[in-house]
Amino acid sequence: MSNIIYEKKGRIAYITLNRPESLNAMTNQMKKRLGEIWFDFRDDPEVWVGIISGAGGRAFSTGSDIKEFTTMEGFGQGIIFQEREVLQEGHIDLWKPLIAAIDGWCVGGGFELALCCDIRIATEKSRFGLAEAKIGRIARGGGTMRLPNQIPFAIAMEMLLTGDPINAKRAYEVGLINQVVASPEELMPAADKMAERILACAPLSVSLSKEQALRGFNLPIPTQLALLRIGRETDASEDAVEGSKAFAEKRKPEWKNR
Repeated sequence: MSNIIYEKKGRIAYITLNRPESLNAMTNQMKKRLGEIWFDFRDDPEVWVGIISGAGGRAFSTGSDIKEFTTMEGFGQGIIFQEREVLQEGHIDLWKPLIAAIDGWCVGGGFELALCCDIRIATEKSRFGLAEAKIGRIARGGGTMRLPNQIPFAIAMEMLLTGDPINAKRAYEVGLINQVVASPEELMPAADKMAERILACAPLSVSLSKEQALRGFNLPIPTQLALLRIGRETDASEDAVEGSKAFAEKRKPEWKNR
């Protein structure tokens, strides 16, 4: 079976990291395939939300497969020829919403992948961290930048500088995750419910809202306001007309994504 399972059900794309015997650590082949998936997900007009998870119940992902990269050409010489991590390294503009469904260890590059998601739901047993400093490295998949932008700076720095993980309760307290569920059996239903809440909204409005939020993050207010032009196309869209009519007629809208 594939190390990554990619399925589309209705408007939702499901991406499952499927290497449970290695805590879903990502090989070069997996990173390449994951990159292909992100482009397919972005370009498929029929899917509007993505949910990414890890198989096996022990980990979402522990990041790069350390055993693999220590045998790669250039190891110990400052250069390791690893596959580019398309989403984490910003090689794709992906404005469709992503939900991370996390059960167990979510560390290293796996945590960096989760940080790229817009909404994160986790089980009580989940653990989050960037332990790269403990092995003489840094979080090169955007973790050193995304983490301080998403939780209080002092907490982010404690995690980065000590390499120590935090549990799900603490992650929720500091705003790192949106929801904690008690058991693994509740995880995917909770993710599906969140996806359905998003799907109840106009997909064009959702994607443009995400684009505007990410492009404007940490920019000066005048520059952020200049980005408002990103949303102007929604005003003349079919969905804007449909949404207003549905509201006035007290019915559920039928979105066309145009």
